[in-house]
Amino acid sequence: MRYSSLCRPTLLGMVLLLVVLCAPALADKRAALVIGNGAYRNAPQLPNPSNDAHDVAAALKRLGFDTVVAIDADKAGMDEAAIGFARAARDADIALFYYSGHAMQYNGINYLMPVDAKLTDEADLRRMSRVDDLVAELQQAKNLRILILDSCRDNPLAEQLKRSIGSSRGVAIHRGLAKIDSAQGMIVSYATQAGRTADDGQDRNSPYTSAFLRNIETTEEIGTIFRRIADEVYQTTQKTQLPEVSLSVIGEFFLKGKLRIEIDKSATAAAAPRLTEAAEAWIATRETSSPAVLEAFIKRFGETVYGDMARARLQEVKTQSAAAVPPSPLAPTSPGTLKVSRTVE
Repeated sequence: MRYSSLCRPTLLGMVLLLVVLCAPALADKRAALVIGNGAYRNAPQLPNPSNDAHDVAAALKRLGFDTVVAIDADKAGMDEAAIGFARAARDADIALFYYSGHAMQYNGINYLMPVDAKLTDEADLRRMSRVDDLVAELQQAKNLRILILDSCRDNPLAEQLKRSIGSSRGVAIHRGLAKIDSAQGMIVSYATQAGRTADDGQDRNSPYTSAFLRNIETTEEIGTIFRRIADEVYQTTQKTQLPEVSLSVIGEFFLKGKLRIEIDKSATAAAAPRLTEAAEAWIATRETSSPAVLEAFIKRFGETVYGDMARARLQEVKTQSAAAVPPSPLAPTSPGTLKVSRTVE
């Protein structure tokens, strides 16, 4: 018996199983705004935000996001980028905002600092961008909104606008950003907890953004991704920086897609009728003692598993037939030669 034919249905089944990776562009519409501010004119400059923003924007574009990018933007530049993002988010299924640079809170309101920001008194807060305004743009997305702030959470006004804290993500050492009450369907991720400073890092990217880039393009669920980012930052900073994550999401979301196995329906439809016909024919044929019937079956269905069964049955029939027919007494024989005649009924 040939084992290759017996294995054929299993191999066919394996061929019909296709590994499918959800293409984000086919699943939903995605919009993102990415801002990286480091070249400050009136505050400590930060070396990494421009790198962070470029790398995050590239990753989001690979994930199918229509991405607006602003690098070292002044107030006018940040406003222009926000306008473009607002238009893209109107009919988006998923919207994401990422910011890297100086930030602060005053009187319970969070502000992001453009590179030309001045802070001599409260009136200068108008020179900054309010996080609440950007959250309002995020809320336009139908299904999922993501806010990521890789920034210090200090209040420079409380410290007389001091600018001397080196390469950390901030311009003072007191209170951090105010907590944002995330609405349903929203994820908020801060690079560190309240009252602490997020490290800018010594490498190309900040510790938070490095972890973000390592995980954001994986095929895992979005909540798992952000929890893993927080854990990696905590470990790589020797447990000095713990990102704060707030998730108000119902259901599961996959930015890159969940790996799944599907059956190619067109291939299955083409193969199924033949296999069904062979099975039905074998049920009607398997008890036959006619070599002719079995040979006809083998000719028709020889490439299926039933073809091997038919060959075995044919050999059995031939063996039984040969054993049942005696040699003819009228036929001449010679030593070592046996002639067998068969009676055809």
